[in-house]
Amino acid sequence: MKLVVKITLYFVLISSIVFLIGAVFSYNAISREIDIEERLFLKERLQSVVGFLEHRNPTHEISRDKMVITPLDELVSDSEIVFTDTLVTHSTLNRIEPHLKLDVIRQVNGRAYKIMLYDLIIEEDDIEDAVRESMVKTYLMLLLVSLVLSLIASYYVFRPFQFTLAAIRDFSIKQSHTPKLPLSSTAEFKKLNQFIDEMMQKAQRDYRSLKEFSENASHEIQTPISIVQGKLELLMESSELREDQMELISSAQNALKRLSKMSNSLSLLTKIENKEFSDIAPVNVSKLLSELLFDFKELIELKQITLTTEVEPDVEVIGNATLLGILMTNLLNNAVRHNRTGGSLRVELTSAGLNITNTGEPLEGNAQDYFMRFKKGSENPDSSGLGLSIVQQICSEHQFSVIYQTSAEQHHLSVRWESRN
Repeated sequence: MKLVVKITLYFVLISSIVFLIGAVFSYNAISREIDIEERLFLKERLQSVVGFLEHRNPTHEISRDKMVITPLDELVSDSEIVFTDTLVTHSTLNRIEPHLKLDVIRQVNGRAYKIMLYDLIIEEDDIEDAVRESMVKTYLMLLLVSLVLSLIASYYVFRPFQFTLAAIRDFSIKQSHTPKLPLSSTAEFKKLNQFIDEMMQKAQRDYRSLKEFSENASHEIQTPISIVQGKLELLMESSELREDQMELISSAQNALKRLSKMSNSLSLLTKIENKEFSDIAPVNVSKLLSELLFDFKELIELKQITLTTEVEPDVEVIGNATLLGILMTNLLNNAVRHNRTGGSLRVELTSAGLNITNTGEPLEGNAQDYFMRFKKGSENPDSSGLGLSIVQQICSEHQFSVIYQTSAEQHHLSVRWESRN
């Protein structure tokens, strides 16, 4: 839900409560004013009646519409005006209606008169209907105006905010400059743009620093590794080494190879996470898989693994060719290296995805946990524990789904890319 819509809804809700409370206040105020005016009206009529008595001096009762004047036999002093509610037949409507009655005694020209005056009362339900109608019409008009103004505000007031969102959406830490954020006269938008600009610049600086560090570290590590490997190879050529010394040197060489492989794998993960493989194009994965299976042919035959393939021709996937090659290489490498001698390997490629099933030692724990870095399924010293982590990172980069399942000695790994096509 958009911010302006949410603000409008809150405003409408608060307005409803205010209008309900205002309706009560309006009803009481109107009722009070009407009551005051009715009493003032009866008091003015009373003055007119007194003037009439001063000129006429009637000796008998006078009864007219909404007025009764009764002469008293005794001279009684003036009394206070008393207002009461009563029911009187309405002369026009011919039905009983509530009236306000004024009772008073007045002395005029030495005679006392009892005066009763009536006035029609505006009923409460009439006032209530009038207040309700006026409030509902005013509220509907306010609602309509609020909706129109919210649309206008959404377009004009929040326009800089929409541009800011678009700039954030298009931002890349690999750019050499930060996008220019729109100017705004709104103080909150100014602070937001300033904060976002600072965060973009910091993200780009951190990215450049991290990239430079990872590249330098990878390069600097490989250099001493190559030197040490060269010296160990020279030592291996010496004829004076004992057998135990040869084994120590061989073990050191294997450790250096694992260190080099681990460094390359971590560097690759960093590059994938930093989205340095941005070249996206249709890739013929059928051809790519066939070439990789040919490369693994000797290793498969060496371990006497029974290979079954079912490769659908000309399957194309939109992605980075280098990463897709690494993805399939790691999967085939795991399936062969962790397979047992004389085991089986089945590779199936369709337009929906890649399925690899192989025999191997049973896993301990949940198979999905082996996508974590440095999680190994065996104590094989040749395993770095990063192969499946790289597979998952590549799948995440390409929006593929990857599932690892095991059953006894059967390992099944499935990559689905149909959602990307």
